[in-house]
Amino acid sequence: MRMRLATLFTLGLTTALSMAFAPLTHAQTPAPVQAPAQSPTLAAPQAQAENPVADKDYHTGLIPSPHIYLPQGQDLIGMVFLISDAKGWGAAEEAQAKDLVESGAAVVGIDFPSYMKSLATDDGDCIYMVSDIEDLSQQVQRRMANREYRHPILAGVKEGGTLALAMIAQSPFATIGGAIAVDPGEIVPLKKQLCTPADKRPTDTGIVYGLTDGALPAPVTVAFTPEADPAGKAHALTLKQAHSDIVVKETSDDAEDYLGTWLQNQLSSGKSEGALDLPLSVLEAKPAMDTMAIVYSGDGGWRDLDSELGEYLQSQGVPVIGVDSLRYFWAKRTPQETADDLKRIIDTYTDQWGVSNVVLIGYSFGADVIPAAYNLLPKAEKKRVKQLSLLALSKEVDFEISVTGWLGMAGAGDGGTTVDDIAKIKSGLVQCIYGTEEDDDPCPSMKASGVETVAIDGGHHFDEDYQALGKRILDSLQKRLPK
Repeated sequence: MRMRLATLFTLGLTTALSMAFAPLTHAQTPAPVQAPAQSPTLAAPQAQAENPVADKDYHTGLIPSPHIYLPQGQDLIGMVFLISDAKGWGAAEEAQAKDLVESGAAVVGIDFPSYMKSLATDDGDCIYMVSDIEDLSQQVQRRMANREYRHPILAGVKEGGTLALAMIAQSPFATIGGAIAVDPGEIVPLKKQLCTPADKRPTDTGIVYGLTDGALPAPVTVAFTPEADPAGKAHALTLKQAHSDIVVKETSDDAEDYLGTWLQNQLSSGKSEGALDLPLSVLEAKPAMDTMAIVYSGDGGWRDLDSELGEYLQSQGVPVIGVDSLRYFWAKRTPQETADDLKRIIDTYTDQWGVSNVVLIGYSFGADVIPAAYNLLPKAEKKRVKQLSLLALSKEVDFEISVTGWLGMAGAGDGGTTVDDIAKIKSGLVQCIYGTEEDDDPCPSMKASGVETVAIDGGHHFDEDYQALGKRILDSLQKRLPK
């Protein structure tokens, strides 16, 4: 059974799940453009940019009556969650949203006062805002029918900026695209804690949050105008001391003007894809085994298992190309299209890194698509592939991300079956790794055919022992490499 790979902090799990099944809210904006009444996971015609779309067909969780704006007649270049200040959503935010939409961005506007009231009603142990942000971002982008998923940018002035920073404190990697806070304060005005391991300092009016230790999950920029709150500025500089990668700027511009300029520049720089115009993560390493790895992530994107496994391989002298399946398969791909892009990756990076061999690794959704893509590779590229490591394999193949996969259910299986695809591959090349708690994994059924099957304690995430997982892959690879 395929599950969505997501990092929810332990205290926030109950909250996130309760949000996922909260009732829909209704827009309260005048004369909205009605979104077509169909499932949020299906693409619908784009709405006019001039007015917000009614949200009744969207699942908004604890975000009350968001103002949703969609561009018309152009490719989506970005996704912005624009959070108002304590005065609420008004003319300045409306104008900002429309400017962004004219540039090709989708915008979800959040009214800060009503959002605070809604969050205060949460009955979980702590409050986890990011699940609603990510869920609504995916719904909106499904409506847009864009080819590539865009991670949302969090943006706000004053209290809205304070909240954007707090969201970063509880965000997993590969979930938020970035955050911009202009003139933020220091206190989030909620008595109940947010779900985050970051430092917390309660006050009479709320809680002051730090950021989680280690690398930030997304780029963060904080800007201050002459009108900035001194306490908020001092807090941001404290965050900067702990996280040198935070960008802190001073500006003489008006706060809304600076925010708009920053967002426009960010959206323009994000129009192009990564390397090879594909959503790739490139992990350089001095090759120690004359081999590179290509890792296709699960349907949650390049994070958690995929990212940590890639970093382990990199530490062992295996350079890695990570393919973000959430973004790459956001729109339907064909097996041949997938194989053609895989060929480009193999050709480009074996040459760039001077290696002869390739190990293909896929997790969950990523494991499902690899066999069919491998079978369609030209002979020269096939010859370079010395091992296919398939982790948490499903029985059926999909070449498009589906909400059913996130809910732990099998997809449509429009791409055929993994077992049939694997049967066309020399069994000695295939390593199939499964968790002992996964009853419906097809790996055990292929052992008799000569496929290497590896059982690891745990379920879909292998008890999160990703270093041991990486060691299993490399130990088998060593046996398959030319002597």
